[in-house]
Amino acid sequence: MSRTTALVLAALVSTMASSVVQGQSSPPADSAPASPTSLVAVNRTLQASLDRIGARSALWREAADAARQNGRQAVILTPDQVVVADSAGRRVRAFDPGVLAEVAPVPRPDSEVRVVLVVVNLPLLEALHDRQRSLPGEFHADLDRIIVHEVYGHAMPYLLAGDLTGRCPDPQPGQRASDACAIQRENAVRAELGLGRRNDYSLQSLWLARREWR
Repeated sequence: MSRTTALVLAALVSTMASSVVQGQSSPPADSAPASPTSLVAVNRTLQASLDRIGARSALWREAADAARQNGRQAVILTPDQVVVADSAGRRVRAFDPGVLAEVAPVPRPDSEVRVVLVVVNLPLLEALHDRQRSLPGEFHADLDRIIVHEVYGHAMPYLLAGDLTGRCPDPQPGQRASDACAIQRENAVRAELGLGRRNDYSLQSLWLARREWR
């Protein structure tokens, strides 16, 4: 689901994310003050998903606390809060409306990563579930699966490493999906949440896809 881009995601809340993590000015290089939380969502539906996952997954809570202690954050956004710009700050395009989710680490000049932006296409997911007349619990379960993959599978490894060496990729060509770093991490949390196991890189592990093919 994730399509990490080499471009910089210039979100409306990017300055907010920076100030939450770093304060009004950048801390000394040898200082990493703990932030109030390592997961920030500016949408109630996304925040509710974070709360559900955190309440039931010890692995999730452990990683989130480790990131918090190091003053690092994942900021979870919706597409309307994002434009994509190149390294010179020139706007290139808006978020691709056909993509369900995307992750982008925001490295500092010294290559340290304190913020990772996670964009979840909530309007698209809601529209797909509305078309299938899903029950609220079915929609929430799929949203939780997507957020687990993007945040725990992709964003948290960057935050725990503190730099771009934390990249945890999706399956590479010829690799079994279940052997990929991000999906292994996703499945570990899914097991705690009772959300099934993901064995492929398509959307078949979502309730929405199963309903679509009936």
